Amino acid sequence: MSADVFRRPKGVTKVIHYFRRRAFGTLTFLLVPLAAVASHNISDPPVAHSPVTLSAVNDPATGRTAFSYEGREVPPVIRAAPGESIRITFQNKMSSGAQAKCATGPCMNMSNLHFHGLHVSPNSPQDDVLSMMAMPGESLEYKVDIPMNQPPGLYWYHPHAHGESNKQVRDGMSGAIIIEGIEKYVPEVAGMRERVLVLRDRAFEPRDPDAAQLMRAVEVPAQGCGGSTDQLESVFTVNGALRPRIPIAVGEKQFWQIVNASPNLYADLEVDGEQFEIVALDGMPLGYRDPRHPTRFASHVLLPPAGRLEAIVSGEASAKLRTRCFDTGPDGDPNPAMVLADLADVGTDAPAIRTLPVNQQNRVSIPIDPAQLTAFENASPDFTVTFTEDKQGFYINDKRFGPADAPMTRVHVGGYHHWRIVNKTHEVHPFHIHQVHFLFYATNGDSEKDGEWLDTVNVPAGGSVDLIMDFTDPIIRGVSLFHCHLLSHEDKGMMAKILFE
Repeated sequence: MSADVFRRPKGVTKVIHYFRRRAFGTLTFLLVPLAAVASHNISDPPVAHSPVTLSAVNDPATGRTAFSYEGREVPPVIRAAPGESIRITFQNKMSSGAQAKCATGPCMNMSNLHFHGLHVSPNSPQDDVLSMMAMPGESLEYKVDIPMNQPPGLYWYHPHAHGESNKQVRDGMSGAIIIEGIEKYVPEVAGMRERVLVLRDRAFEPRDPDAAQLMRAVEVPAQGCGGSTDQLESVFTVNGALRPRIPIAVGEKQFWQIVNASPNLYADLEVDGEQFEIVALDGMPLGYRDPRHPTRFASHVLLPPAGRLEAIVSGEASAKLRTRCFDTGPDGDPNPAMVLADLADVGTDAPAIRTLPVNQQNRVSIPIDPAQLTAFENASPDFTVTFTEDKQGFYINDKRFGPADAPMTRVHVGGYHHWRIVNKTHEVHPFHIHQVHFLFYATNGDSEKDGEWLDTVNVPAGGSVDLIMDFTDPIIRGVSLFHCHLLSHEDKGMMAKILFE
């Protein structure tokens, strides 16, 4: 659709209310003229290296939650190299008398951290989201050991307090993690301007007087798309800003690392007139599994909630970064097209961010044996996950998650396993498992043209996907989780435990 169709009227003086937290912890309103939302260059998130102190804060009156870092509500990009440890002091400074509602009742403002996609231990003090939980006034000490063979790329962190995850992530409690070294697979990105783009929600109530203006600002079409009949309740921001401007000269190549940190919105990304030269998906460099093909091109890339894209992007005159309409099914949520950012042919505001030299000798590549893949394709699955839902909640294999549940399945670490994910609902669900990546190779029994190594995959409504789970890493031992990464579904029961033995 033409960008002129829903152009913002001149002279609009309506304002959008943004929350900002001062260093002393009191929320104030920042009033931004709606007509100016696209006139500011995008801001890079702050960069943090271990050790990091991160706080969970909230406004006692509204219940809105946020991460605070060095006195600002701007979550940092945490950068680390393979072999290093990420040490985080996580302080829960939220109030104990919450007024907000969560999935199953009043919010308790409990919180913790999940290190999404990292191949690290699910045991304390690492990626333990079951027993490590901070109530208001409590703190947690994390020490996450990054293995030497961790695929370099984009990961992220967010709360994983069951029942409250959706609200906290929707409010913006999320940040990127970058494991250094991806230039070993695609050396040319080392000299490019790097941009870390975190897509988050700007939520509103259906009767919010700002809702129409927000949707107009990002050019949401008046005509809905897909089968959902629900009302849209949020639009995307990029690094906390509504439709910012990304400086990039015409013909300039930049390296973009994009995480969909929305708890429920899908991002089917495209740039006007350009293709993405994909370098990695979900933190997994394409060259890690297929050294002969370290990049590939696509006109658009669908990122489910929690999905990540790392790609080379070329500047194009008057281009926009968009998300296309994505139909989640008749029982799904609306995911209309919208403009995420405008590309502007102006000078860049910072040099490339690179902390490690290119070192091809340390590049790790682990291709899967084609014969082994064929054997999995011809065999029955080792385990089947079935998604169902009704008016009372969401289920995996007819069970609704409870914190005291025993593991639903057990696996012996040391090999690959064939899993089938079956969706018996009328909406798309993104399947995610902690600690590992998997090869997504078939949909509804039909082989995918290009199998992808992911940690989050869409399961079509009324359909299925087949995966080869990589359970070979001896580090991964203990109780972990798999679930739907629509966090409103996970909070209401669509999650289960797995024991790695």
